This record gives sequence, C-alpha cells and structure tokens, in this order.
Amino acid sequence: MIENERVGRDFRRILEEQPDISDSRIISTWFFEAPHIFDPKPTKRLKPGIVIGLIYVALQAATCAAFNLR
Repeated sequence: MIENERVGRDFRRILEEQPDISDSRIISTWFFEAPHIFDPKPTKRLKPGIVIGLIYVALQAATCAAFNLR
C-alpha cells in the first residue's frame, strides 16, 4: 500500500511539472512562430505558411466576388 501511495505522489508531481497544454496553446503553436528568447519585446508572428494560405483564401474570395458582381 505504501508503494502505491509513493507512485501516486510521484505521478502527480510529474503531471504538475508538465507545461500547460490546452487547446489555445496547441492552436497558438500551429499558427504562430515562437518569439526569440533574447528579444526584449517579444511578439508572435504568423508562420509563413499560414500567411500564404490566408492570402490564397483572400484572393479566391476576391475572384468569386468579382465574377458575381459583374
């Protein structure tokens, strides 16, 4: 019984040491680059692939709007 308590306590300690992994954090890592660690004012920038995808979607929307408004 004492062994199980020690294992449970160690397991809880390991879980508490893990970084926060929530939905917003996962999505943030998908879309944003990590800021430079030595930058005094770190900002998160969109990843280039996301920017290209957004530009593509905007161009497609503009093309559809242009043909529908003729």
